[in-house]
Amino acid sequence: MQQSFKVFTVIGILFTIILGSLSHFFYGWSGDFFLVGFFSPVNESVWEHLKLLFFPALLFMLTEQRLLSYRCPDLLCKNLIGLYAGLLSIPALFYAYTLFTKKSYLWADITIFILSVFITYLLAYTLCKKKLPAPLCRISRTVLYILLSAFAIISIFFLL
Repeated sequence: MQQSFKVFTVIGILFTIILGSLSHFFYGWSGDFFLVGFFSPVNESVWEHLKLLFFPALLFMLTEQRLLSYRCPDLLCKNLIGLYAGLLSIPALFYAYTLFTKKSYLWADITIFILSVFITYLLAYTLCKKKLPAPLCRISRTVLYILLSAFAIISIFFLL
């Protein structure tokens, strides 16, 4: 059982790094098509760059849910908690290093993205071995709906 979760964790990490990196360019490649702006960054803000992790990881996690949920109770809940930790790490690490350097560096930003992907999937993998309280799972799903709404509303703001 654990072997399949290890394999899915590695595949999820690679999938999210590759699709997330490519999605940085989707909006420009689409000719600034507004619908693409809901799922990929439309500018260089930290908020918009959260989409690099959020949407590829969510896509993978929903697929994983369909394939492996019978092996891990509340798999989506555990994956979402990992995703939220990864999302929180991006602005925390970015603002921590730019506080000291007073500017951003591309290599550091890429490293932060990759670290956040690892945080996302490794936390979810660790949680798969534990039983989580039902209220925590309800909260994680509520936060998902809030984040989806926030991404949509803020994307509209940036697209106007």
